[in-house]
Amino acid sequence: MLGSGDVLGSFLLLGATVCILGASLTVCYAIWMRGWEGWESWNARTGLNEEEALAERLERLQDDSRNRSR
Repeated sequence: MLGSGDVLGSFLLLGATVCILGASLTVCYAIWMRGWEGWESWNARTGLNEEEALAERLERLQDDSRNRSR
């Protein structure tokens, strides 16, 4: 009795679920993009600098590799 389900109805339900999920993500992305001010204002507000962060990360990785080789 497993094969007696409504195949068309299940695909329609699956399609509707995917469409609702896609629409929700689209709306959330649109709201986020409207409020996004850009990297420059984010960096100014937080005081973080991408180049400095990458340099510190590289330094940490090098320190970790040195500590592991000991």
